[in-house]
Amino acid sequence: MSKIGLLGCGTVGTGVYEIINERKGNFFEENNYKIKKILVRDASRKREGIPGELLTDNPDDILNDDEISLIIAVMGSYEQEYPAIKKALQLKKNVVTANKEIISKHMEELLGLAKENGVTILFEASVGGGIPIIESIIDTIKINKINKVQGILNGTTNFILSKMTKEELDFDEVLKVAQDMGFAEADPTADVDGFDISRKLTILSSLCYGAYIDNDDIYTRTVRNITLSDIQAADDFGYVFKYMAESELYDDNTFGASVTPVLIGKDSVTSNVNDEYNVVSINGNIIGQLSFLGRGAGKEATANAVVADVIKVLTKSVHDYTHLKFENEYKSCGIERYKNKFYLRVSIKDEVEFAKTIDIVYRNIENVNLSYEDGKVFLITDELTGEFMSTLCDRLSHVTEDVFYARIIDNIL
Repeated sequence: MSKIGLLGCGTVGTGVYEIINERKGNFFEENNYKIKKILVRDASRKREGIPGELLTDNPDDILNDDEISLIIAVMGSYEQEYPAIKKALQLKKNVVTANKEIISKHMEELLGLAKENGVTILFEASVGGGIPIIESIIDTIKINKINKVQGILNGTTNFILSKMTKEELDFDEVLKVAQDMGFAEADPTADVDGFDISRKLTILSSLCYGAYIDNDDIYTRTVRNITLSDIQAADDFGYVFKYMAESELYDDNTFGASVTPVLIGKDSVTSNVNDEYNVVSINGNIIGQLSFLGRGAGKEATANAVVADVIKVLTKSVHDYTHLKFENEYKSCGIERYKNKFYLRVSIKDEVEFAKTIDIVYRNIENVNLSYEDGKVFLITDELTGEFMSTLCDRLSHVTEDVFYARIIDNIL
């Protein structure tokens, strides 16, 4: 019988333990697989419901145990987890991980190590929480060429934007609620500044395009600057805010990739994906658009995805991810191919800032739909390139400190 080693006993690790050792999952009611050892930072600290003899603070107690053939890595720490995963694969142990930072940086290397040692590494939980998007992509690319990935990939920020919209609250108020509910970390930087999402987009894009997409090539903007006045203005214009991940492969072997706040129409399916839910769409040359919806944050959703991979390993029903290749080479074109209408809000303090702002706007944008209220200029532009809009806002930022803009996406599910 396979014994399992668990690296990490935080929110996700505890959920995984409960499903396996406490027999909460149907599969484990009928099959006697067990987590034998759990790596924690402090083995002397008691954890409710978990026997102390299972705990260790020495990774070698797990990695060098010949009875353990499967390692579950959910520590959330790059520095500790990356060497542990490498060593596990080298010792011919299968690995299941939820660590998106490690997979986004080292997917090709780790798949190569797994192939070399006759084992597998699965990472469904690294993207989309409870959505089985990785396996779906691997199935789809057997037939299709995929040229676009688009979606809401972070449950925390979607929860924040949804609550700001529904309850008309400011960003900081809702962030505190998200932290109290366990959706947001004490340090929310990875979520609200887009690093979590860009890593997920790196993984999805690399799989879809058969090329390593560097995280540094993903244009990323924070959602911290969205104010209640932006939420209300968007509503007046017929839109809602979402934090969108997008990548697209073009015919000339270039790609564009971004993680940015966007506005989408109230009546679209995507605009009604709220709270901690995620949605991911991919576009295949034969199948067309495929969309996947599910919970993207929380203990249960991520633990479910981890354990689903565990069962694939235990039942030997796993796809062979080691056949994946990343041989294609594409050049990033940034956001220069993006062409959309834009929402722009400029907060001004006095008449001088107002005059300078209006001058810059009218000298650079035609057919301006502009309004002014409570010290803020709001406008919707005609179609502009992403690069042009970014440059324009840089100019405006020399006039006033508070400038915010978002693309408007009309052609979305």
